[in-house]
Amino acid sequence: MKRFGVIGHPVAHSLSPLMHNTAYSLLGLECTYDSFDIAPESLSEALRDFATKGFCGLNVTIPHKESVSLQVQELSDEARAVGAVNTILFESGRLRGDNTDVYGVAASLEPYRTSLDKERILVLGAGGTSRAITYALLTRFSPSEIVIANRNLSRANELVRHFQPHAKGITLKASPADQTTLSHLATDARLIINSTSIGMSPAIHASPIGDWAHFHSKQIVFDLIYTPFETKLLALARRSGARTISGLEMFLHQGAQSFELWLGKKMPVEQIRPVIENELKNRRQYHIA
Repeated sequence: MKRFGVIGHPVAHSLSPLMHNTAYSLLGLECTYDSFDIAPESLSEALRDFATKGFCGLNVTIPHKESVSLQVQELSDEARAVGAVNTILFESGRLRGDNTDVYGVAASLEPYRTSLDKERILVLGAGGTSRAITYALLTRFSPSEIVIANRNLSRANELVRHFQPHAKGITLKASPADQTTLSHLATDARLIINSTSIGMSPAIHASPIGDWAHFHSKQIVFDLIYTPFETKLLALARRSGARTISGLEMFLHQGAQSFELWLGKKMPVEQIRPVIENELKNRRQYHIA
């Protein structure tokens, strides 16, 4: 029996166990997948414990993605470039870190590729997932400008410095995330991506951009949160005519990539999608109203 799991703090909201265990059942695989709430101060000990117990792989979520990148013995080229890990492979006693968030972002945005050419993109947040977003945008798309807006401006500036070598003609900027600044940036951006946890269940009535924002029909708004399926941010954008992308897309694509790295098999994503959607509806986390 191969053992897998997801680590985070908190992690009870994660539907990764449902996604992966459903895939194992559909494909007849003898594997298990569980969630583990690991506090930051316990991370190093926990990783050693997972290795001792014979785990084959782990997913990594908030707040451990950057910390884990410093604790594994090997990094994929992508994880090294991003500076964050969301997937761990246990290989002969060694921990290898990878980042499937990059693939998840790119796959979610692929249907909108031409709409993003030479346009401004606004990324909310400067954590581990924001790093994957920025790298995916810089290496797989051709926007004119990417603005990283974060409450802690120094973190946004650090992210800009980190990725400047990958910019290659794309303007990369840091910005504060106060209401006045965000109101201006949000109006002018073709794509807005929320990589913060603002709006995640149970705080479903919160939004990183509030009612004061002026969304419009030429915009695309992508929220990486999938609990609820439609966050307040997405609801506000939809009501203004903007196209919206739920975090469920990112969740499924990054999970499928992790699955393939661990097991060398394709995850049956389209068979799993309705299972996840049904669970969100049962949890009353499909829409905020």
